[in-house]
Amino acid sequence: MTRYNQNGFTLVEVLIAIVLLGFISLYTYKMVDSNTETKDQVLKEDQLIMQTLTAMNRIDSDISQLYSPLYAFNKATVAVGNTGESTNDYSQQDANINFDGKTKNGLLIPMFFSEDKSSIQFLTTANRRKIADSKESRYAWVKYSLQPSIDEDDKKNGGNDLIRQILPVNIYAKDVSSLLKDPHSEKARAQVILTHVKSIEFSFWDERTKKYVTSLQELNENKNLIRSMKLELVWVDENQHEQKLDKTFRVLYPLFHAKQDDLNMANTGEGGMVPPPDPDQGIVQ
Repeated sequence: MTRYNQNGFTLVEVLIAIVLLGFISLYTYKMVDSNTETKDQVLKEDQLIMQTLTAMNRIDSDISQLYSPLYAFNKATVAVGNTGESTNDYSQQDANINFDGKTKNGLLIPMFFSEDKSSIQFLTTANRRKIADSKESRYAWVKYSLQPSIDEDDKKNGGNDLIRQILPVNIYAKDVSSLLKDPHSEKARAQVILTHVKSIEFSFWDERTKKYVTSLQELNENKNLIRSMKLELVWVDENQHEQKLDKTFRVLYPLFHAKQDDLNMANTGEGGMVPPPDPDQGIVQ
């Protein structure tokens, strides 16, 4: 007579096990899904923060290395000739709207441009050659400006992109400003360094009034000798909240007072920064 083992699982036990396994699987799925959503949200927020910090570092690098011989040498004094007309070494043949005459030792003085409160253009030594043997030097014209975003979602989140344009070749060309006015110019390379921007404002320190002004023209004779610059940036984060950043840039090197040096040393011409190449060479090598 054959005897069978009756110690197996009953149907009720199997159903209970399946139900428990289902609950464990559901809980595990929800936990993994919640962690994934949290990770994606954190990454989005981190990306926007990192993009903002990178943009500020880029601006800081350009401004901290801006070039002007006025930080070391005084501007050439305009003399009045026998005809009653103002004369100096900066002849009409050399005239260039991007430069404001020369210093007493013959260096061209690059101008600062600010079409409105949200844009600024200047000459910097922060350029780094990306292509070997290309006709670029460390000197380059840089312009920061706001442009309307072409992305519909970005338009809802601030509506503007912060654009950095750079012109590292032929810095003595007379059409520099016109090239930098076009964000799509092939010669003046353009790059979006920050999105979701609502507003940006540049202001400049006026040594006479001891306050920041938003117009370079208010600085009068010091409009091309900026010692301090302030930036106010407002952008919209992923949660549609406005974020504001204030940053002050100070040009601390070289620490010379050119006018006082002229009075004390009769302008010996010593010291200062290395000037750019001769403009007669055309394209910078």
